[in-house]
Amino acid sequence: MAPDSRGARGVSSLYGGYWNFDVQDFCYMTNRYFPPKELLDTLSANLTTLVGAYPSTNWHLSSLVAEPLGLTGDELVVGNGASELIAAITQMRVKHLAIPIPAFDEYLNRARTLGRTVSPFAMDPDFRLDVDRFIAHVKGCGANAVVIVQPNNPAGTLVSKLNMVRMLEAFDDLDLVVVDESFLYFAGAAYREISVAGLVHEFPNLVIANSMSKAYGVPGLRLGYAVSGDRAFVKQLRTELPIWSVNSLAQFFLEHLDHYRSEFEASCAQVREATQALYRGLLDVPFLTPYPTDGNYVLCRTSAELTGTDVTERLFAEFNVLVNDCSGKSGLDARFFRIASKTTEENEQLVSMLQAMTQSGTAMPQDARS
Repeated sequence: MAPDSRGARGVSSLYGGYWNFDVQDFCYMTNRYFPPKELLDTLSANLTTLVGAYPSTNWHLSSLVAEPLGLTGDELVVGNGASELIAAITQMRVKHLAIPIPAFDEYLNRARTLGRTVSPFAMDPDFRLDVDRFIAHVKGCGANAVVIVQPNNPAGTLVSKLNMVRMLEAFDDLDLVVVDESFLYFAGAAYREISVAGLVHEFPNLVIANSMSKAYGVPGLRLGYAVSGDRAFVKQLRTELPIWSVNSLAQFFLEHLDHYRSEFEASCAQVREATQALYRGLLDVPFLTPYPTDGNYVLCRTSAELTGTDVTERLFAEFNVLVNDCSGKSGLDARFFRIASKTTEENEQLVSMLQAMTQSGTAMPQDARS
């Protein structure tokens, strides 16, 4: 099906289902090098059985995720994507949320939808988090909950492990500290040392959120999890979810995932290599300023003559490519958009498309970074 007359904004408003349109999706950030074909073939071979079967209880599914992490089902809850867990955690613990912006909008939107107070904190112009100022902001605004997305989405910036621990210590009197590590796998070989997941027992108010959909390249299976050292909180969180929120296809994937750990690690290295090559390629597009990233995406700022919407609409109209228009995101002005990294070859094609836009003679200035 060809894209309809609504353009990029109309198709983007569907938030998925893009197989119904003749578009290349550079909007959603998923691992394009995982799962391996063998795992997908095994899933496909069992499709008839899985479609006709109920999944197991959440505690069992949570144990499938927890065991390889050295945890138990009493310390982890698996959900129908991280978004389901974000909604439940916000309902349970958030009264007044402090969050650095720009950020993953689901945290702000969910809190506001539930009538909670939100106190955003603007990061530095290079999207680095001024930790001392943020701590002062949290104390000053009276927030009872904090969210830190690590690395930041959409900017791709990281906070050091030392500064993460400083914040955990400063926020130990809060009801909730969520650290979203959904993209941390793509931060390089040292991502385990950067993670604060090992501190959940030291800080009972700490919750680690993780979207398996993104890291493992299976957004259609809708998998995410939350980890906490507070077992009473984990038990309550599980009761907030429907009895069958995770389907049988996702359960089968989890049951076989541990056999492909080495392939997963290798895929994350491939994603990082492809993303860094994409960033370097974007440096040569005259009307863009790409920002360095530790995620699997690149935030870009256009020239003063162009908006993020302009570039998004032109990519869609001329090449059937969909990127994320960030012009309406809190903490960003109208000149921003985000590109999700795909394979190296696909990324090279996108850079070529942007270069073609530059050369087309349609108001693409050559001195945009001045």
